[in-house]
Amino acid sequence: MNNDMIDRMIDIASGTAEPESGDLESRGTRRHEHDAVMGFVQRTPDGGKSIPTLVRSKNISPTGMCIISRYMLHVGHEGVVLMTRTNGAEVLLGVKVVHCVYVGEMKHESGFEFIEVPVDFSMEDFIDEHGNMIRLDSAKAA
Repeated sequence: MNNDMIDRMIDIASGTAEPESGDLESRGTRRHEHDAVMGFVQRTPDGGKSIPTLVRSKNISPTGMCIISRYMLHVGHEGVVLMTRTNGAEVLLGVKVVHCVYVGEMKHESGFEFIEVPVDFSMEDFIDEHGNMIRLDSAKAA
């Protein structure tokens, strides 16, 4: 997938661009391969927030994305992903878990639907206990 398409999908997900007819296909929206490390914070069952974790994207579309992680995610839970645009800028996108399945080797595949960033989530959620921003390091992702 080319860099312009990645940025376009991010723009559509963040609401700064509208999908075009070429972005659509018979099953809803066209998916594009996207292998990248992202930060993820989700709402916990008690209404709090999880610690930031690293996940790996599998594909992205104008309406959502598929990720691979070491964690079973619960359908309906909301959160945010921290993605890196091709120019290095970081962007926060709201997500809702729409499916999760175990795929073997201690990994789960989860589908996210893009939503508005929940008002109580921010970039500060990706700061670790030492005050450092989480590094999107591929060695630590699923």
